[in-house]
Amino acid sequence: MKEALDRLVERLDGLAPATALVLGSGLGGLVDQVEDPVRISYGELPGFPRSGVTGHAGEVVAGHFAGTPVLMLSGRAHYYEHGNAAAMRPALEVLAGLGISQLILTNAAGSVDPGMGPGSVM
Repeated sequence: MKEALDRLVERLDGLAPATALVLGSGLGGLVDQVEDPVRISYGELPGFPRSGVTGHAGEVVAGHFAGTPVLMLSGRAHYYEHGNAAAMRPALEVLAGLGISQLILTNAAGSVDPGMGPGSVM
């Protein structure tokens, strides 16, 4: 974890976001709205999980989103890929080490309730 944290701190070059988002399926495009993005592949960060799911880029993107310093995890590990519910733990520990105090988790979900259309809050 220390090596991944050190690499991120170096690449962030003084940027100190308090908020991180873990982008689930369908939200990977949010990284395109980050101003002056710093992109770091999970492959460059020891202990970070690899995601094989289409649309999960497997990268950290940091910068400003709507004027707020943020760090986004584009892609995450899934239990069905690794058989390990704690696969994202190293990445989350690195976020804590960076001083992230707000973590927003997102995911794609569906419902069999016909009254819940696309965009409904579940």
